[in-house]
Amino acid sequence: MTEPALSLVVTTVGRPQEFERLVRSVLASEAADRVELVLVDQSADQSCAAVLDRLAPPSAPGRLARTARTTSGRGASHGRNTGMGLVTAPVVGFPDDNCWYPPGTLLQVVDAFTGEPGLAGLSGRQLTEGGAPSMLRWKASAGPITRHNFLRTSIMSTMFFRRADMDAVGHFDETMGVGSFGWYGAGEESDLVLRVLAAGGRVRYDPALVVLQEEPRDAPDDRFVAKMLSYGCGMGNLWRLHGLSRVQLAYYAVRKVGAVVLRGARGRRVTARADAAYLRGLLAGLVDRPPRELRERAEVAGTARPRPRPEVGGA
Repeated sequence: MTEPALSLVVTTVGRPQEFERLVRSVLASEAADRVELVLVDQSADQSCAAVLDRLAPPSAPGRLARTARTTSGRGASHGRNTGMGLVTAPVVGFPDDNCWYPPGTLLQVVDAFTGEPGLAGLSGRQLTEGGAPSMLRWKASAGPITRHNFLRTSIMSTMFFRRADMDAVGHFDETMGVGSFGWYGAGEESDLVLRVLAAGGRVRYDPALVVLQEEPRDAPDDRFVAKMLSYGCGMGNLWRLHGLSRVQLAYYAVRKVGAVVLRGARGRRVTARADAAYLRGLLAGLVDRPPRELRERAEVAGTARPRPRPEVGGA
C-alpha cells in the first residue's frame, strides 16, 4: 500500500450528501492513492461515516491510501484536533464538508510540498462551480501569505500545512470557530496561519490552486445574521490576540459600513443586517466583551479548558 502523502481531516455534523460529493472528488483525484481521508463525524446517527464506509470501506478503501473514522464533541476546531490524532501523512488539509476538489488540485498540493521541503503551508482560491469568487475577495497574484494579506489569501478549505509545523504551534484554538464552546465563531484558521508565520514558517498563496464551494451569502436568512455576529467576534478577537494593524482593521470596517448602506438601499435587508451584526461583533471581539446574544456562551467558555497556545514568539 502506498504511504499517504496528504491527509484530509473532515469534521462534519449530518451533511451526508455534501460529504459524498467531497469524497467522490477525492476518489477521482489523480493523487487519490496518496491521500489519507480522516473523518470526524460529530452526528448522533453517523450518517457521513456510513457514506465513507460505502464508498471506501475500511477493509478495502478503494483508490485511497488509507481511511480513518472517529467522532468527537461539537466544534469544528475540536473535531480537527481530534482528527489530527489519526493523521499519518506529512501534509494535512481540512476541507469543509460542503466543498469539493476539481481535477488536479490535490496533485498540485502533493507536488508543491514534495518539491519545496521548506514550505510550511500552502493556500489556494475558493471558487463556485461557475468560477465566481467564494467567501473572499481573492488576490489575483501568487506570493507569500503575510500578516497583512491573509484575509485575501486563506480560508480553512483552501489551506494545507506541513504536519511538523502544525505540531510545533499547537494545532487549533478550540475556543474559536463554528460550533466552538466559546463565543468566537471564526478566526481559527487565521489564528493558525498567523502562529505558523510567527514561528518562522513560510506559507505561500497560489491562485491557480482551486477548491470549489458555493457562495453561502447568496441565500441569507436570520441564521446567517446570527452567524455573522459570531464571525465578527472571532475576527475582532483575532486582531486583539495578534496585535494586527488597526489601520487595516479600520479599512475593513469602513468597507462593511459602506456595504450596510448600499445593500440596505438596494433592498437586501437581511444581508445589510448581517453586515451590521458583523461590525458589532468585530468591536465586541476587539475589546473582548461579548454581545448580549452571546454572553451565556462566553460564561460557559470562561469555565472551560484553556486554549492550546504555546509560545512561538513574534505573534
